[in-house]
Amino acid sequence: MVDINSMDREALEQLRDAVNRRLLEMRRTTGLALPELLQLFEEIKVTLRDQGKEWWSLETWQWMEGEIRFWLNPKEQDLYNAGWFSIDDLIAGANEVGPIVIRYDDEEEEAEPYTPHASSDSVAITWLPETASEPVDAERPEARLPLR
Repeated sequence: MVDINSMDREALEQLRDAVNRRLLEMRRTTGLALPELLQLFEEIKVTLRDQGKEWWSLETWQWMEGEIRFWLNPKEQDLYNAGWFSIDDLIAGANEVGPIVIRYDDEEEEAEPYTPHASSDSVAITWLPETASEPVDAERPEARLPLR
């Protein structure tokens, strides 16, 4: 038994988050009618807000690949992917698993060295300087174009 009167704010917030995640896990997500699915979607948004997860966009939905998918554009894009996700993906994301969560290896990946691309599937690629006054990168000879 848990005595919530003896818990501090941080412990109560952790308990709330755990309860919200567990309730979402227990919900049936297949075979829901659209109103039921949208109600579950609102519950997921409350859970995400309670966890301090913010987004630029999480309102748009559409029928895709045989199911309703929701557009998520998270604020912390170094931690979470943007894209179209199912209701189950959103529930998994609330539990810090699934395709929404970006996983990093323990070792930092080394940046790949620059390699110029002369073409891609028969389409020529030409790199241009960002501004007319910017010098042309000597290591990118394909970027040498006359600026008029």
